[in-house]
Amino acid sequence: MTSLIKQLKQGTVYFPITFHMHQPVGNFPWVIEDAFQKAYLPLLQTIKNHSKVKINLHISGPLLIWLKKYHPNFFDLIKLLYSNNQLEIIGGGFYEPILAIIPEEDRIKQIEKTVNWWRENYNITPKGLWLAERVWVPDLPKTLAKLKIEFVFIDDYLLRMAGLSEDETFFTYTTEYQGYPITIFPINESIRYLTPWKSPSESIKYLQKARDSSHEAIVVMISDAEKMGVWPAGDRTTHDICYVNGYDGRKGWMDSFFEALIDHNWIKPVLLSTYLSNHTPKGLVYLPTSSYDKMAIWALPTTLRKRLERLRKKAQNGELSHAKDILTFTQGSIWQNFLVKYSQANVIHKRMMYCRNKLKTFESLLSTIEVQKIWENILASQSNDAYWSGMFGGIYYRFLRHTCLQHIIRADYLIDQSCKEKNITLPEVLTQDVLLDGHMDGILENENISCFISSLKGGSIFSLNLKERNYDFQNVLQRIKESYHTEDASIVEDGIEKWSFQDHFFHEISGVQIYQTNHYKDVGDFANQEYAIECDSENRIILHRKAKVRLTNNNPVSIVIRKSYKLMNSSLLITYEIRISGGIDETELYFTPEMNFLAASYPYKTFSFLNKKKYGLNELIEEKNCDLVELHDTNEYENVSLGIELPNSMQCHLFPIYSQAKSELGFEKQYQGTSIFPFFKITKEKSLFQIRITLKSLEL
Repeated sequence: MTSLIKQLKQGTVYFPITFHMHQPVGNFPWVIEDAFQKAYLPLLQTIKNHSKVKINLHISGPLLIWLKKYHPNFFDLIKLLYSNNQLEIIGGGFYEPILAIIPEEDRIKQIEKTVNWWRENYNITPKGLWLAERVWVPDLPKTLAKLKIEFVFIDDYLLRMAGLSEDETFFTYTTEYQGYPITIFPINESIRYLTPWKSPSESIKYLQKARDSSHEAIVVMISDAEKMGVWPAGDRTTHDICYVNGYDGRKGWMDSFFEALIDHNWIKPVLLSTYLSNHTPKGLVYLPTSSYDKMAIWALPTTLRKRLERLRKKAQNGELSHAKDILTFTQGSIWQNFLVKYSQANVIHKRMMYCRNKLKTFESLLSTIEVQKIWENILASQSNDAYWSGMFGGIYYRFLRHTCLQHIIRADYLIDQSCKEKNITLPEVLTQDVLLDGHMDGILENENISCFISSLKGGSIFSLNLKERNYDFQNVLQRIKESYHTEDASIVEDGIEKWSFQDHFFHEISGVQIYQTNHYKDVGDFANQEYAIECDSENRIILHRKAKVRLTNNNPVSIVIRKSYKLMNSSLLITYEIRISGGIDETELYFTPEMNFLAASYPYKTFSFLNKKKYGLNELIEEKNCDLVELHDTNEYENVSLGIELPNSMQCHLFPIYSQAKSELGFEKQYQGTSIFPFFKITKEKSLFQIRITLKSLEL
C-alpha cells in the first residue's frame, strides 16, 4: 500500500504560492490606501473564494502597523483564511531591513519583533522568514537558528550560481553555518516573470516542465502583492488584469489562475510548513553572497552595469557562442555595493551604526523604557527602501531618505536627553571614522545641533541636524548617470559629493547655468580632496590642506586653506583662513565654499530667500549683493529653516539640484537639494572670513 501511495505522488508538483506585502517606512497614507483597495483586499477576497487554494503571506511591519490602524477588519479575513488552513503567515525583519548589513543583535530584534507582533495580536507564530530583497549572506543560518526559524526563501539564481541545474532547483535544500542548519526554499524565477503577465496556461506549461514521473517536485512562486494590483500595464493596471477583465475580457486573471491550478490534480498548492512536515530536503548546499540576478546587476557601477546588461542581452538573443554558459556564470555585484554606488545611502547606514554604537555605550545606564524607545527608532531607520535603487526610485525619493534619517536623529536626541537627566557628560567634539572609509571624520554636538564632517571628501559636512525637529539639512543626493539614462538625455552628473563647504577657486564668475550643469572650471585642487583634521581645546574641528591653484597665466601657486567648524547654541560658525605662498598679483581670483542643503523633505511647495526676497525652489538665481540666504521647509510635516549669513555683500548663485529618476510611470524629475555658490574675491596674501549657519524651527 505504501508503495502504491508513493507511485501516485510521483509526478506531483507542489506549488507554494507566496505573496509579499510591503510599504516603506514613511510612505504616504494615500499611496498605501490605493494599494490596499486595488491589491491587498481583492487578493485575499479572491483567495477566500477558492477554498482549495492555499497561500503563504508575508506582511512587513510598517504595513502591519498601518493596516491595524486604518483597516483592522482586514485581519478578520486573514484569521478566517488561517483558521480554514488556507493561509500561513511568514515572518521577517519587522521594518524590512537588509539583514546582511546590520549587526546580529539588530537582526534578532527585527525578526523577534515580527514574531511577537503576530503572536501577541493573533496567536500566530511564523515559522519561516521572508528575506528582504532576498539578500543572502552565508552567516544567516546561525542567526535564524537562534530564533528557531525553520526555513527561509532564496532565489533559484543562487542555486545556479552554486552549480545546480534548473531541474535541481525543484527541491528544497539544507544549508548551514558553523553547524547551524536551515531549510531553504528556492524561489522560481520563471514563474515569477510569468505571473500575471502571461495567461495562466503559460504557468501550467512551466509547471509541467518541472513535473517528473520519478519523483515529486516543488516550485515556489513568490510575488509582490502590489504587482497584482497597482502596477501599470500599458494602458491598464494590474488591478484590471487580475481582478476585473483579465486578458480575455471576461474574467480576472487571478480567478482564472486559481481555477487552472485546481483543474490539474497533479499541482498541489501547499502551505510551506505542511510541506516541510511531510518532506525532507534533497541535501546540503552552500550558497554565495548575493541576491536575485537583477539586483546583482543593479548594484554594479553604471558603466559596468551597462556592459553586463549588453552582454546578457546578446546571450539571451543567441548572438554569442556559449550563450548558456555566459548566462549561467556572468554575475553582478553584491547588495552591499549600493553603499558605495550611492554615498548618501552610506551616510544613512553609517549614521545609523554610529547612533546604535552610541546607545550601546550607555545602554546599561538607561531605563528599560528609554532603551526601548531608542531601539525602536534605530530599527525603523533600517528600512531598506531608502538605501538603494534598481528599476524604480528608491534612494531617489528624498522623503524615504528623510524618514530614515528622522528616526536616526530622534534616537540620537533621546540618548542625549536620557544622558542629560542622569548627569552623564557627552563629548561635544571628537574625531572618529564614522563613514568607515579609513579616514577620520569630525563630529560636533550640542543640545540643538549635530554636525558630521568628512576629512576625505574636502573637509565637507555630510550631515547637519536640527535635533528637536529630527531634520538633516544635508540630505542631498549626488547625481550619477544610471544605465537607463539614454546618451542623448540631458543628465547632469556630479563629479564630487554634494556635501557642504566643498572649496573651489575660479578665475571668473560665470552664469548660474554653468554651475547648475557642472560645466565650471575649478582651478584649485581642494574640492573632494583629503584634508588633515584635528580638534582643539576650544571645541572646534579644524581642517587644513595645502594644494596648487593655477592663475590666469597658468602659473601654479601654493595655497593653504585652514577652516574650522564650531557650534554655538543653534548656529554653526565656519571660519576660513586662506594663505597664498609668495603673494598674489592676480586681479581676478574667486574662492567659493560650495554649499548644498535640502530645502524640501516632502514634495510640497517650499521657498528660499535671498536678502529676505522670496524665491521658489525651482528658480535659478544670480544675486550681485547678497549677505543672507535662507531656506524654509514649510509643509504639513515640517516647519524648519536654515539661514546662511555671509560676512559681507557679495555675488551669490543659487539653484535647485534635480535628478532624473525612474518610476513605474516613467521618468520623474526629482528635487534633491539646493546649491549655494557665494563668490569671495581673493586680493590678499592672507584672507580671513566667517560664515554662520543657523538652524531653527519656524512658528506654525
